[in-house]
Amino acid sequence: MSNIQISNILLWQKDQQLRNLEFRHNHVNVITGDAGKGKSSILFIIDYCLLASETKGISKTNIDSKVDWYGVRLSIDGKELVIARPSESQQDSERAYFSEDGIIPERPSPNIRIDNLKRVLNKAFGIDPELRVPYGGKFIQANQKVSFRNFLAHCYQDQTTIIAPDYLYIRPGDGRYQEGIERTFRMAIGAENVKTALARSQLTELERKKAAQARKQQVYDKTAHAFSDELGQLGRDATTFGLIDSFPDKPTEQVTALRLALDAADILPAQIEAADRIEAEIFELRAKNRRLMAFVESGDHHKGALRNMADALKPASLFDADPEQVFPSFLAHQVVSRLRMELDEIQQAIRSRDTFPFLKEVQTLIDENEKRIVDLRATQADLQNSQAMRQSPQSYHRYLGRLESKLELYARSDDLRQPVVEDDLDAPIRELQAAVDANRQKTAHTKEELNRRINARLTRLKLKGYEGFSAHFGERDRLLTLYSPDLSQTEKMPDIGSASNYLYLHVAYFLALHEIARLQRVPWMPSFLVLDQPSTPYWTDGKPTDDILSLDVVLRELNGFVQEMDAHGGFQIIVLEHIEETHWTGLGLERFHLVDRELREGYGLILSGPAAPARD
Repeated sequence: MSNIQISNILLWQKDQQLRNLEFRHNHVNVITGDAGKGKSSILFIIDYCLLASETKGISKTNIDSKVDWYGVRLSIDGKELVIARPSESQQDSERAYFSEDGIIPERPSPNIRIDNLKRVLNKAFGIDPELRVPYGGKFIQANQKVSFRNFLAHCYQDQTTIIAPDYLYIRPGDGRYQEGIERTFRMAIGAENVKTALARSQLTELERKKAAQARKQQVYDKTAHAFSDELGQLGRDATTFGLIDSFPDKPTEQVTALRLALDAADILPAQIEAADRIEAEIFELRAKNRRLMAFVESGDHHKGALRNMADALKPASLFDADPEQVFPSFLAHQVVSRLRMELDEIQQAIRSRDTFPFLKEVQTLIDENEKRIVDLRATQADLQNSQAMRQSPQSYHRYLGRLESKLELYARSDDLRQPVVEDDLDAPIRELQAAVDANRQKTAHTKEELNRRINARLTRLKLKGYEGFSAHFGERDRLLTLYSPDLSQTEKMPDIGSASNYLYLHVAYFLALHEIARLQRVPWMPSFLVLDQPSTPYWTDGKPTDDILSLDVVLRELNGFVQEMDAHGGFQIIVLEHIEETHWTGLGLERFHLVDRELREGYGLILSGPAAPARD
């Protein structure tokens, strides 16, 4: 069982003075004084030195602006450690000063990174490196390592929290902080040790693995079904395009067949190119024949022109029959004879089939072209006998692209691989479940014991208006509920009312919690509790109210608790207060100790002159 208490709080001021507040172990250490003297910052200085992420709660105007370094001297099982961190004004939140020999330096300088210091303190607090959060939540992941800071939440009650009606722990609006309390509560009260915590963590991990395997199998079954349907469609399309003759039944063989079809698909573009060439040649031959036919048809036009010329020359036959009577001159006779000869030649040409012999050659070309067209049509028909050629090239190429992408997707997708089943998880799950179930009995017993000790405190811290009622702590909401003796009436904590009642509930709960932790010998639970102004319900405008006697009950309870814990390794309480020292000395509280001197008038947490010597 460890004993973790605070020996000193240290402030290295900018004016070079060292503010050193010394605390006694196993005592109720009281820092008291007037408002505005910096008392409430003490709680947050302690938390900041114990690696809180920020200086929230420390007055920036009255404290932080006048301090270079904050420090705490921590006693862990008699070994003194000094931890110091720069003030916010130093703007160095990643480094700290650390001395494992307990040496308080004249002026700290960074010598360790915060993440490394956290590991050192985890070890010093007795946190097993295998200790992990058993189950996750909104802010904390399952199997996240447990930190010593998870247990400091049980050691602080600021002025607002100590009389809060609807929460027990500080920082109620910090979801991560509250979730950390919930996840480590059973460890804090000793209901779980390293072995049982690891068992819960391992059980959670194995159950997660088993659930993941089941999900993977479901995904595989669903995907395999869809995959089978999709393969079938791809196979039918491949058959339609003529890429394969028949499609196998087994999925693995289907994939192989499709891959082979895809590899052989480069043959089809040559067929498409040949078909395009044939179609182009047919078109060209038809164009040539149209031009040749036009030329042949122009031969009849020439014969018609000759007939017209022959008709025009027919009078020359008449003139030539009796030329001397028509044209008595010799010259005229010669002209008419010449015209008659030309008429005879034209008529002979019209009667002759050999007048345009080249037209036969043109007709031969036309016939040859027609024969070539017939041959090309036959070749085209052969190509079109292929199923693939019945589809458009665009459809074919779209199919090939879809096929290639699908096959690549199937090759990469884990969902299409049969899940690998690890070793049977049921047996270790049953074994761990048995250990966790056995621990549940211990947890139930420990929580009952916690409630019993809360109610034992409440027999002295009597709640006004609820005589005979018993309190019960709810682990999930971290609140106390009151039950009447016959259980006929239930009062939830927010409805109880009275700041004094809330103070009693908070004090009873945290004393009982630390008592259980000490009895269960929980190594990582600190042995100190910081209470900020428990006199709040009985103090108005800087003066005590008529109900100040109700505070005395709390002070006696704190004094008695520290005495009781001597038998269990010791315990320390730090109280930040308004009351004067004479108040507790008059009550004869021998374990109460005034730290330094009262912070009143011109004397506060920050020194404005030479420090006064502390009183014994």
